[in-house]
Amino acid sequence: MKKIVLIILTVFLNIALHSCTPQAISGNTPAATEDGDCCGDGGDIPPPPPPPPGG
Repeated sequence: MKKIVLIILTVFLNIALHSCTPQAISGNTPAATEDGDCCGDGGDIPPPPPPPPGG
C-alpha cells in the first residue's frame, strides 16, 4: 500500500512541476531573429553556411 501511495504522490508532483499554462507559454517566447522569422512563424529556415575551403 505504501508503494502505491508513493507512486501516486510522485506522479502528481511531476504533473504539478511540469505543467504549462497558456500564459506561461506566451511569456517565454524565444528571441526572434533580426528579420522576425523564427521558430515556426512561417519563415523559411536558411541553410547552414558552406564549409571552409580546404576542409
